[in-house]
Amino acid sequence: MLFWKTENRIEPKQEFYSKIREYYIGIAENQIPLELLNEIILKVTERIYSDYKRFWKQYPKSRKRYSTLKMADIENPFIHFMITDFFQEKNIAESRNFSKILFKKNEKELNEHLEYKNWYETK
Repeated sequence: MLFWKTENRIEPKQEFYSKIREYYIGIAENQIPLELLNEIILKVTERIYSDYKRFWKQYPKSRKRYSTLKMADIENPFIHFMITDFFQEKNIAESRNFSKILFKKNEKELNEHLEYKNWYETK
């Protein structure tokens, strides 16, 4: 009887990119300029993939968890903080509306997100 040892490894970055792209294209529904959305997708992919690689090495017992993208990680507040900062750096006039779309938040929830971000960064 032959048993193939399946080596636990992190999925290719392109897989992360494809899943993240599909997610953001789906929720943006053509309400965010594609060029801007592509920049966000690239930044999010780089950040999440980098984190997964680091966690893969740092937590050997959790390798299975960090071998494929968990879509819930896209909703992490730190990813939202990064996107908020990206909009500020780019001086995007529509940043509030774009944030509400990407974060799936209403005006009140976005204000709470921004308050939490400010609290976290100044604590």
